[in-house]
Amino acid sequence: MLIVIAILALAGVTYFIASGSSGSSGASSTTTTTRQASSTTKATSSIGSGSSQTTAARTSITTASASGMTTYSVTFNYSQPLGPFGERVLPNDTVQTYSSVQVASGTFTFFISATNRSGSGSGHGTLTVTTTGFCSGTTTVPYTFQIPDATTLLGNLTVFMGTPTPGNFSVPLTCTGPMQGVSTTTNDPAPFLSTYPNELTIATVPYVINQHQTGNIDYYFDIVQTS
Repeated sequence: MLIVIAILALAGVTYFIASGSSGSSGASSTTTTTRQASSTTKATSSIGSGSSQTTAARTSITTASASGMTTYSVTFNYSQPLGPFGERVLPNDTVQTYSSVQVASGTFTFFISATNRSGSGSGHGTLTVTTTGFCSGTTTVPYTFQIPDATTLLGNLTVFMGTPTPGNFSVPLTCTGPMQGVSTTTNDPAPFLSTYPNELTIATVPYVINQHQTGNIDYYFDIVQTS
């Protein structure tokens, strides 16, 4: 599932991380703050369970600099409950499970050309997957990724994050108790995306988004213009 956040998805978040392109259904809440470089004015937008959006102020995106390029820098982090999981039913009908949480953080930069209003970039991050339950384990994976396309259209800046290298992870699990009849993905590699969400649409810069979604998915982006 790609998530497009429009003012503004990582699945990360799939099996976002853990299985291609992920998403979550249900309501989500978003708080965004637009910071003005030359004043203390702040604009706050709120996106609730509906599609209504309130904006107190708006600043056009700058797409030109002395060099003909505008460069942006982004920091991000996210957390979502994806990764190896499984369950087993004991003779007394007790159901036991194990599950995982993925936590990632990183940075990326990209540029926009004043000539054609498009550009690209690159970034890197670190993903930690922790599994707990009757099977448990953890792994940490550093990775790099490309920004294959960044463009401005109708005053909005849209950024696409590419597939990371490496493109998958595996968690070495230690399991306790009987394993007969276990539904499991023990030690199986799982694909993940570079960020959650893996596409952003931005109406203002500087731009901060901090969102908690149904399903215990959290993500944060801080986007600034650097040149």
